[in-house]
Amino acid sequence: MLPFLFKFLKTLLILLYLFVPQQTLSRDWIPNHVGAFLSSKIARTVPDIESSAYYAKYAYNRNTKSNGLALIALEALIANGQIDEAISISSKVAKNMPEVSIAQYAEAIKQISNNNYDNVLDIFKNITPSGIDTYILPILQAWAAAENDINPEGLQIIAQEAERGILAPIYGYHLALINEYMGNSEAALLNYENVVKRSNSANATVFIKAALFFESIGKNDLRDETLDKLERLDPYSNELIAFRNEKSLKTGNIITSSKDGIAEILLNSAELLHNEGLYVQALTYAQMSKYLNSNSDEANYLLGRIFESIDNNNRALNYFKNVSNNSYLSYDADIAISEIIYSNQGLIPAINYLEDLQNSNNNNINFSRKIAELHYQDEDFGKSAFIYENIINSFEKIEYKHWPLLYSLAISLERSDNWDKAEKYFLYALEFVPNNPQVLNYLGYSWIDKGINIDSAMSMIKKAVQQRPEDGYIVDSLGWAYYQIGDYENAVINLERASELLSDSIIIDHLGDALFYSNRKIEAVFQWKRALKFNPTEELKQILEDKINKKIIPKKGVNDGSKPI
Repeated sequence: MLPFLFKFLKTLLILLYLFVPQQTLSRDWIPNHVGAFLSSKIARTVPDIESSAYYAKYAYNRNTKSNGLALIALEALIANGQIDEAISISSKVAKNMPEVSIAQYAEAIKQISNNNYDNVLDIFKNITPSGIDTYILPILQAWAAAENDINPEGLQIIAQEAERGILAPIYGYHLALINEYMGNSEAALLNYENVVKRSNSANATVFIKAALFFESIGKNDLRDETLDKLERLDPYSNELIAFRNEKSLKTGNIITSSKDGIAEILLNSAELLHNEGLYVQALTYAQMSKYLNSNSDEANYLLGRIFESIDNNNRALNYFKNVSNNSYLSYDADIAISEIIYSNQGLIPAINYLEDLQNSNNNNINFSRKIAELHYQDEDFGKSAFIYENIINSFEKIEYKHWPLLYSLAISLERSDNWDKAEKYFLYALEFVPNNPQVLNYLGYSWIDKGINIDSAMSMIKKAVQQRPEDGYIVDSLGWAYYQIGDYENAVINLERASELLSDSIIIDHLGDALFYSNRKIEAVFQWKRALKFNPTEELKQILEDKINKKIIPKKGVNDGSKPI
């Protein structure tokens, strides 16, 4: 596939050069360098960040008059962490292509390195916002202005935005950081209180830094309330455990210059982009952040996560190893390292690594949890269940925060064909979280599949769908539940919706079966053929092929003939 892609793209670029000379890249293009350009573009698409940077730089150095090649080289070099080299060409791009924000950021970094914050503020004010820059520019402007102890206009914008919108927590967080940096402790106190109070997601970094601030001003009651809330939101937060083990800086101001503040918002942006699957874009922001704050454990950890997401385990491993042992992110980095060891070397080396960590950090059950998870990934469900059960049995009292462990144990037991015991733990978990969509869905689906407790199962799955209407797996469960009771019309409606939400071979197979028993057999065959395109297991692949070739027909629902609920 890849050689064909190279050939196709090379042909396309040559045609563009011949017939579309007005385009940015072709108007000053030297055809001899098509290969280097293509190599860079393909590497970025894969993505192979190192190769992309190498070939982009190679192509640009042989045609330095090209604005298009300068931009491509700039972006590729920044993503690869070659910031100094990127800065050397950023002025050219910033001057000739002023609408390109990444070039303006590179110019700002150059000025920050020389402590020219007036120039930095001017650069940020003159950027034409688009995409994520629309949201972060007021924060960048406020940080640049804060270095000169002026009342930044961005600060008012941040204050307004901190009261509304999905990014309100980020605005509120930076409002607190800026006021803390500028010595406005009373304002910072109110800002931190507000962001913690309003946050309904476990953003550990925000909570930990708020706790650090509360502690620094002697508000230990607020510190404890903040940590307690983080524990409620995420009972197994490695950051929280690390903090309580004093694996965190406890003295001094977290932000020591506006440079640190600018690095922080660039890192926040990188995390948002990473969470949206925009990995190359995330890299550019994360690398700029690390350049400004080279010792940042947060930047090292996020860069590790991004490189892991693009299957560059070697780069990821280096970044994770650079996270300080004294950082509140150290436990997260350790677990990330174990995942890479598992991917590269297999189960036993990963387990050995985790057991060593467990022995030296026996108050952190997350290492044991990870061992159980890796056994599950390795399809040793019995061993996974054994470890989960040992963890649970170690508690003096089972509490609300333990429900995820009860749920994980139940799944491992179900997968190891120990249904009676699995059912017990699913129900136990529901005692603590009676409306949890994951637990409701798994138990309801299992009952339906076994042909038991049909009424209760349908009610559970419907309740789960109400809470997660955009979750393809849960909608699939409802469709399959209708299939199992022989209501093929409603089965098709829900399974079509599930397949729209998620391209999954099992879901599409389910849809094919429902269409078959709805007397839409041609459509059924189409869906089975479609399911083959989404990496089915070897077992499912054989079943699909047998259905397509009419060697077998789908099994009817276990309760076919039951009336819909």
